[in-house]
Amino acid sequence: MKKHIILLMLLALLVAKMQAQTEIIYEITQWHIGIEAGVNPFFGAINPQANIRENHAFYLDTDVDYYGGFFVNQQLTSFSFGVKPEYLIKKRLALATGIRFQFCKPYLHSDRNYFLWKVSETENSANYIKISSISQKNFYLEVPLEVRLFPREKDHIARHYFIFGTAFNFLIASSHDVQFQNPDMKKYTSQVLAHIGPPNFFQGSIYAGIGLKLGKMNYPFGNIEIHCPTLTFGKSKQNSFTKIDMVGIRFFTTLNIPVNKKQKLTYTVID
Repeated sequence: MKKHIILLMLLALLVAKMQAQTEIIYEITQWHIGIEAGVNPFFGAINPQANIRENHAFYLDTDVDYYGGFFVNQQLTSFSFGVKPEYLIKKRLALATGIRFQFCKPYLHSDRNYFLWKVSETENSANYIKISSISQKNFYLEVPLEVRLFPREKDHIARHYFIFGTAFNFLIASSHDVQFQNPDMKKYTSQVLAHIGPPNFFQGSIYAGIGLKLGKMNYPFGNIEIHCPTLTFGKSKQNSFTKIDMVGIRFFTTLNIPVNKKQKLTYTVID
């Protein structure tokens, strides 16, 4: 009899031990600091330069977009890097903003060795100089506002998401470089630049896209994003040579670092 009682007690302890459950809770980090870099190809139309001598006859049989003895590369690429804090409101929704620095270098160049630039004219004559190329360096400060939506709630190592955002660009610096066919013509540099209008101080954009998160949110993780389409608004003259009036594609990669990582909590439940 005693053996049966002891056996039943051991069995009861075994069952209780099997029913005891230990659970580990990982709380998702809500704040992250992102360090990002991006490439921004845009497409636009030529801003005609009135001082360049036109020569349409030579280009009648070509399919290249020429104007007045020169051509502009229609694809304008800018490069950016920045810092972007992100706050996770819920498991599937995040808000981000920050500061980006953007750089681009548009240019005018001839299809041959030079193009002709008018420096003065009278009623009966006009004076031209030969220019090999004119380039411009523009530096912008960009403020983005972004929303990320994760279709899946669970924080997998690889997790895709959708992104919607807008950005405000402010010109902080701009410079020009004129390359003359004849170095002695450098004395006309200021006169040439006086005819080239500055880029606009402000330009904005609206974009949507998709992204892929690689890594857990409680640890440093990476993002890869494609923004398409990207539409500009406001004054779209991002540089003095090209008018940005079409859609573009932007590529971004980001390293995100958690700044309020929480300790994992454990507790035991015995049924």
